[in-house]
Parts: sequence; C-alpha cells; structure tokens
Amino acid sequence: MGIVDDLLKALDRVPIWKRLGEIPGEVDDLRSRVSQLEEKHGGKYPPEVCRFCGARAARLKSVLGPDGKGMLHETWVCSECDGYDKKLTKGR
Repeated sequence: MGIVDDLLKALDRVPIWKRLGEIPGEVDDLRSRVSQLEEKHGGKYPPEVCRFCGARAARLKSVLGPDGKGMLHETWVCSECDGYDKKLTKGR
C-alpha cells in the first residue's frame, strides 16, 4: 500500500485535486438552493425588476400587437409601487 499512499500524498499537493474534493458538497448545496427557488416560484416565471422602485415585482399585464412593424406593445405593472411601464418588443 505504500505506492498508493505516496500517490495520494502527491495528489494532495496538486491544487486542482483539492478542489475536486470540494465539488460534491458544492453540488449538493446548489441542488438544494435550486430546489428552494423552484418551490418558491411555483412554476411561474420570476417577476421583472421595476424601473421605478427597483423591487422585483413587475409583472406583464397585457400585450397588444403585433403592429404594422411587427412590434408587440407590452404593459408591465409593479405590485409594490403600482408603477407601470410600456415596452416595445420585437414580435416572433
């Protein structure tokens, strides 16, 4: 077993080898965090950031179009400050 021990000791001096040992714990942590986010959103897209108050509470209220130029007219409303924003986006 001396050769195996020597090999493991040599690998411990390689920075990437140490990093590889940390990855399983990080993957488990990331899985847990993603699961929590998916549960929090309940299958819905997350809200956009309101350009008026900065809260992540703006939701798409209505879409009109496409117009003659192929643009969609979107109305976004913030549930925090009741601000609304009209955006033009390229239709598909």
